[in-house]
Amino acid sequence: MTISSKDSVTHCMAQFVIDTNWETLPQPVQKEATRAWMNWVACATGGAATPSMDAAVMGVLSMGANGEVPLLGRRECVHLADAALLGSLSSSAHTYDDTHLATITHPTGPVASAALATAHQLAACAKPVAGARLLNALMLGMELECRVSCAIAAGGASLGWYMTGLSGGIGAAAAVGKLLELSHDQLMYAIGLAAAQAGGLRATHGSMAITFVPGMAARNGLVAAYLAAADFTCSAIAIDGRNGLLQVLTGEADPSLIRADLGSRFELLQNAYKPYPCGIVIHPAIDACLFLAQEISHADIERIDMRVHPDALNLTWRKLPDNVLDAQVSLFHWMAAAFVQHAAGVAQGELTCVQDPAVRALQQRAHAVADPGLASNQAVVALRLRDGRTRERFTQDATGSVTNPMTDGQLAAKFRGLARLTLDARRADELLKLCLNMPALDDAAEILTTGRVRQ
Repeated sequence: MTISSKDSVTHCMAQFVIDTNWETLPQPVQKEATRAWMNWVACATGGAATPSMDAAVMGVLSMGANGEVPLLGRRECVHLADAALLGSLSSSAHTYDDTHLATITHPTGPVASAALATAHQLAACAKPVAGARLLNALMLGMELECRVSCAIAAGGASLGWYMTGLSGGIGAAAAVGKLLELSHDQLMYAIGLAAAQAGGLRATHGSMAITFVPGMAARNGLVAAYLAAADFTCSAIAIDGRNGLLQVLTGEADPSLIRADLGSRFELLQNAYKPYPCGIVIHPAIDACLFLAQEISHADIERIDMRVHPDALNLTWRKLPDNVLDAQVSLFHWMAAAFVQHAAGVAQGELTCVQDPAVRALQQRAHAVADPGLASNQAVVALRLRDGRTRERFTQDATGSVTNPMTDGQLAAKFRGLARLTLDARRADELLKLCLNMPALDDAAEILTTGRVRQ
């Protein structure tokens, strides 16, 4: 079937962006905007001093890319598109970023980093972006990103695709397009140009490139919006037309999950924030291990058997990781670390824990099977002890899942812990207050000036 521009899903998406403003968003969506923003700023600030970020900044600057846009948690300034790339990259450096569980996409990173870089650019042109306006753009981008992800996942696309790289640029383009006040046609161009750049493979997991894919989405979406603002055109059928994004990835071109109830039902409310810095599919098992570790010494464990959702083994199958990046996506590392160190935080993702002989020994005694009967927020951990006793723990609703979300207090504590990795306590608290007061902020770029490391 031939799709005309007015029938294409990009037409529907562009109209949604134009029609939706902060005042029209339901109160639960407005609240989630502040929570998503606070979580992203925390992750981006905390990830700024990681080896991944150091290498990325050095690589960008080696291309002569000194610019005017600051980076959270760092001293350097870079050009606009690089700021979008690096901001998103930093926010995923600890694998602590949010996750839309139904599709395993990380929706906030690409959208927030592109939007904040744009807000700084506009402020420099005496067109400051109010906090509520930025949050509105954030929610629009995240909603479209999640919906495109749902359409891709429902079509049966290979799990080997890194979903954030496929849909994140589209969300970023929509958000930046809203801030730039693009016309309807220009928004369609921007969304199409972002779709044309979709990409990313999960084979990058276990390397620094796991952060590059969402960063690439942020940069691509921002560039798409700025090109569209100059009337650089793109086909209106880049998503749902012949040889468009959906058909190429899934063999079909069904955009119904993008269109359905758009503007009245918000898919982004299914987004979740991580209490542990690792793949979210590992979290149900971590909950179970931390509970059992309260009464059982790791030295008394003879064997561990885990039953997990199939995605946990598909995505975090690495049993004996030998470096930090492999450990981030290792079900077995976090299970062992939880038993040995009775915690699952940033410290448990560091090399000292990865190389701990007790952690490695427990990994070797652990076994896992995929159980299709378990939900993505569930896991079963069964222990056989050296004295013959057995113990078992079933996680019904993992901490941080949609059914058991992190509280505002837990998110604030996570913020302080991450921000203190690069900022002193006073500056970290100032940044947190700005994030909490984001809807009333006159200039969103204040987040960057407060959150950067000063000379």
